[in-house]
Amino acid sequence: MSPILRTLALAAALLAAAVTSASAQSNVRTGSLASSDSRLEGGEFYDEYTLEVDAGREVIAILSAVDFDPFLRVFDPAGEQYQNDDYADFPNVALVQEVAGDTGTWRVQVTSYEGGQTGDYALVLDTRERTDAREASERFTVTGEVPAGPTATITGTLEEGDPVRGDGSYYEGWALDLAVGDHVVLTLSSPDFDAYLTFASPDDRTFDDDDGAGSTNSRLEVVIDEPGRWIVVANTLRAGDTGGYTLTVER
Repeated sequence: MSPILRTLALAAALLAAAVTSASAQSNVRTGSLASSDSRLEGGEFYDEYTLEVDAGREVIAILSAVDFDPFLRVFDPAGEQYQNDDYADFPNVALVQEVAGDTGTWRVQVTSYEGGQTGDYALVLDTRERTDAREASERFTVTGEVPAGPTATITGTLEEGDPVRGDGSYYEGWALDLAVGDHVVLTLSSPDFDAYLTFASPDDRTFDDDDGAGSTNSRLEVVIDEPGRWIVVANTLRAGDTGGYTLTVER
């Protein structure tokens, strides 16, 4: 098998493993680093591609090559750089995956780890639903609405009689309507129990956190990728725990 066919086969296998959404928009491109290409400051040849990305989508770039050590440099619309050389146990693969904070154009530079290297490569560029969410295993009862405003603080008490999750823990659910691209920061704290925070999307995906705010408090920061009614679930980590809590929603 020729080097370029090997790179395509590897890229295709990685794409199949990476793309889990039927609505993902993918591109597979082949090319070659050559001495006629532009150079970086270190002498590395590079090719550049662009990708239009909606806020909240996850960007994934997979570069494979056998003729040189592949290196990826990816820039978001604000110019922040993400890079990768050897992905996992694959020395001939570089992979970058990041969630887009804003809608805009991402730049992807295909290059080599060392200067002067040339050869064929395969590049996969893709956007998909972010993969740090999981499919919800239950539906949540709404206790009330998150108050309007850039910052809302809710104080409540989890106690017997509140809704119960499948693991036997008490919770209260607070609903808010959000648009694609909204940035939401959620913090749940309690002096009485180990806080557990869940953020449920309209299509039943959940983002979860236990101790992201330090100690036994929880924190989530999410760029919204789906419009509609989301539910913030103030929850205890352990079944049967009760007590007061403070939930802060910043948007």
